[in-house]
This record gives sequence, structure tokens and C-alpha cells, in this order.
Amino acid sequence: MKKITSLLLAAVMLAALCVPASAAGRSNFKKVNTYVEGQFTDVPATSWCAANVRTAYEYGIMGGKTSSYFDTDGNLTIAQTIVMACRLHNLYYGHNAAFETGDPWYQFYVAYALQYGIITREYNSYNSAVSRAGFAMILGAALPDEALPEISSIEDGAIPDVPSGSNYYDAVYRLYRAGVLTGNDAKGTFTPFSNITRGAAAAIIGRMADASLRKQITLKQPPFEPVPVNQLANLKSLRKNATDAELKQAYDIAVELVTPYAKLSREEQLCGIATELRRLFDSGMSYSMSDPHYNDPYGYFVLGTASCAGCARATGLCLNILGIPYEHVNENQYSHQWCRVNINGTYWICDAYGLYCGPEPGPYAHPYFS
Repeated sequence: MKKITSLLLAAVMLAALCVPASAAGRSNFKKVNTYVEGQFTDVPATSWCAANVRTAYEYGIMGGKTSSYFDTDGNLTIAQTIVMACRLHNLYYGHNAAFETGDPWYQFYVAYALQYGIITREYNSYNSAVSRAGFAMILGAALPDEALPEISSIEDGAIPDVPSGSNYYDAVYRLYRAGVLTGNDAKGTFTPFSNITRGAAAAIIGRMADASLRKQITLKQPPFEPVPVNQLANLKSLRKNATDAELKQAYDIAVELVTPYAKLSREEQLCGIATELRRLFDSGMSYSMSDPHYNDPYGYFVLGTASCAGCARATGLCLNILGIPYEHVNENQYSHQWCRVNINGTYWICDAYGLYCGPEPGPYAHPYFS
């Protein structure tokens, strides 16, 4: 893809400025197309997204794949998403921008989107399918807060698969609270990394353009449900020499320890676990490499004796209870041991014994141990 040149961007900005703009507002949304019932053979009047397809079509934000086929199950690309966001933005703000066909065809839209902050960077592949999270971030940036007032009660942490700290968290919650997004089930599941279909996109666009189509819902934060002991990802390692009953004792203590951190970001969870485990050790635990269970969670949580191996497994137990995968660094070696966790592509060290919780300085490197 050719990079959008500064000359092209300047030309698009000048074109937008040359046409008098009306005051921003939803009153600027004018229907430019006439929708005939049944014109898209795959959008019958009974379809769940029929009203939204009609709205997106009438306002000129979306068209069919052909004159008679909308392709509700087809995927959208990043370029197509940017085009729709630009059309929404252009309508709302009354810019009357003239989007010409360039080379590639979407370059004027990309320039417009960069100018008005709809997107903040260039993409490597505009023809790649856009995820639901990416769609929400781009489309959400097309309208200001006053165009998306809150009508739904969505508690922080209530959307089960939109974690705090994710780069799409704010955009998704904003659209849920505005009644534009409702989730895929009664729990409000969003599925951020799946591709978005044209039918789902029409539903979002229709609700953004026509407030009467928005849906009022309520989502409350679900209670914390720890991963069951028999489903822990690192169960074999965590058990070490403990019996089922001994591991369950350690598990119950660890559940109580991690529960206050269950709804926090990954970074806060790791730091909280490291802090709590260090507090336990400093409150009277003893270091040992020979006592029974010195290298498993039972020794750390119940017997009060452990080595760095026992601390690493106690840490790992807490992480697994929260559903966090980890790697036990230097496991079963005569060397310092800790837990290594991937947080959005950055590897973190969680090490209560080594007094460090944070990004690793290099692959498998510890800032305090060589």
C-alpha cells in the first residue's frame, strides 16, 4: 500500500475546509438512498438486522455487495471500516467532504481519518479482516460523546471478555453504555478477536446513526469464579509432592488471597500477588531447601516454609486460579526460580522472593539475578 503523502493529506484537508460546514449534530444525517423492502435477497423483513441495514443504506454509509445481495455473513476489512467511520463523521459534522477514488481506492478516506483522529496510525494491511475490537475502536472514534449518551447500565468489569487495561476497553464500554453494542449472549460477551460480519456492522452503524434503534441493557459485574483446582493449567507442576488434600488446603488459602485482585488489570494482579506473597514470608516464614514441602504451595501457604521454588509454585497457583498462564523459569534447577507471564506481548516477572514484579529486562533475564 502506498503511504498517504503529506501533499495528499493537505489536499483532503483543504477540500474539507473549502465547503462550508454546518453545525455538528445528528440533525445533519439526511437520507440519500431509497431502500426498497426485499431489495437485498439475504435481508428479509424478518431478519434481526433488517432495520439496521435499511438505516445504514439510506444514509449512504453502507451499500450491498451487489445491488441485490447485502452479504450479511461476509467479513469487513480495515479499509471498509475506515470508510464507514469517515462517512459517519462527515455526516455528523457536516463537513461535506468529497471522497474521491484514489490509488488505492481508500486513500482519501484514510487521509480524512488521520486528519480527524478516527485512526491514529497507518495500518500494514488495509485489506485484512477487521476484528470486532478494531471495528469498535474505529467506529467509536467517528462520533463524540454527546452523540452517544449513556442509556445502558454497564458496570466496570461486567463484559466478561473485555479485560481492564486492554486497548479496546474504553471504546467497547462506551458503545455498550450508549446502547450501540449489546453483546452476543445474556452475559454480554463481546468476542473481541473474532471477525465482524457485515450484518453486525450494519447493526452498529444503524444504531449510531439512528438513536431510536439503540438497545438499553443492564450488565452487572459477575462474582469471581476461581478456576477449579482440577482444572489448573499447571496442575502437575503445582502438585509436586503434595497430596490432593494438601493441595486443596493451599488452594483455598490462595483463592482467598487473590479474590480482591480478580477484577483488576493483569499488571495489578501480578503486583498484588507478589506483594501478598512477600508479606506472608516476612510475617514469620522460614527459608528451607530441606523441610517437607519446601518446594510446593502447601509448604508456602500451610507449613510456612519454602525456597524460591516453593514461592514460584505458590505464585503460579495464584496465577492459575485467576486463569493466568505462566512459565516456571528454571524449574527443578539449582538456580533462582520465578514465574514468567505474557501480558499483551510483554513478558513480566512475578517474583515475591526476588523482590521484583515487572517487565523482564530481556528474554528470561532477571534484574537481580544473573
